[in-house]
Amino acid sequence: MVDFTNIGQKSCTMHGFAGVSLRGSSGQSVDVPRRDPGTTPTVKLAPGQGNGFSLYYALSGSSDKSSGYTYTTMIITPPNETHSKSLKVAIDVPVSDPDQSYVNKNLEIYAVGTTR
Repeated sequence: MVDFTNIGQKSCTMHGFAGVSLRGSSGQSVDVPRRDPGTTPTVKLAPGQGNGFSLYYALSGSSDKSSGYTYTTMIITPPNETHSKSLKVAIDVPVSDPDQSYVNKNLEIYAVGTTR
């Protein structure tokens, strides 16, 4: 789960999906596809209150790093915003080549206010 916090002085709302890209140490990156929930809630946040979205990924399930790929940076853009933040992460997915389309079947994000 990745949380957003309202740091403003007034209530705000969020609706939809965050933009999420993952980048590995080799510079390879992938945009994480969205999981269609059918409907997406509008989330109201009071000052200081938070809510977020879930990132689902299938674990590589192996301690052998040659059997998967590790993403080391997550770039997040909140819904309906244009400014991004980067977070250090260690997300291992079960592919040896991050350019394979197979990786998209193992990564997905859920709308703000929903969970897997």
